[in-house]
Amino acid sequence: MPGSRTAPRCFAFWLPALATVAVTSAAAAAAAPAAYGPAARIRAFKPVADSFVTAAHPRTNYGKARTLRVDGAPKATAFMRFELKNLRGKITSVTLLLHPTTAARASFAVRRVHVDDWRERSITYANAPRVSSRYTAAKPVGLGAWSAIDVTPFVDGGGQLSLAVTTRAAQALSFGSRESTHGPRLVVRSDGGNGNPSYNALRGY
Repeated sequence: MPGSRTAPRCFAFWLPALATVAVTSAAAAAAAPAAYGPAARIRAFKPVADSFVTAAHPRTNYGKARTLRVDGAPKATAFMRFELKNLRGKITSVTLLLHPTTAARASFAVRRVHVDDWRERSITYANAPRVSSRYTAAKPVGLGAWSAIDVTPFVDGGGQLSLAVTTRAAQALSFGSRESTHGPRLVVRSDGGNGNPSYNALRGY
C-alpha cells in the first residue's frame, strides 16, 4: 500500500553476539525432542555492493567510500545489495544491521529497491533506481553500537535483494560501508526445515 510503513522495531546488540545466538539456538534445538521440528538456522550476509548518492553531486559515484551517507537536505540515499544463497526452510525473520559512524540520532527509513542491476562503481544520484514508498523506520542507537532494523516484509526468498536507506532529517547520518570494518549485515533466520519450496529458490523478489 503506497505510503504505508511496517511497525518499527529497533534494538541494539554487538555483532559477535550473533555467533553466540546461533550456537545457543542450534544446541538447544539439538537437545530438544524431534517432535519440536528442525533446528532454527541463522545466517549473516554481507552486501555484494553498496554506495550512496547525493543531490549535491548528482553525477559523482561513491562506490569506493568507507561510509554510507544519508541526508535529507541536500538529499542523500544509501544503496546496498545482498545475495541470499543456500537458504533452507521457511524464513521467519530478516534483520538489517547498520553500524553508525556518527553520533547523530536522527530517524531514518529502510526501503525496498525493486531494481537489482545497479552497479556499485557507477551508481549516481542521476541514474539511481527509484525506491519503494513502503518503509520501516528506525533510529541509530548510538555511536559504536549496531542499529538493527526488521526488514522481514521485504524478503520473500533467496536471490538478490536491494535496499535503500533514506532520511528526511536535516542532520546527516553515516554508516559503515562494506569497504569498512563494520559494513552492513543482513541476518536471516529460518526454521531449518524443507519449508515451502519458494523460500529455497534463488530468485529475485
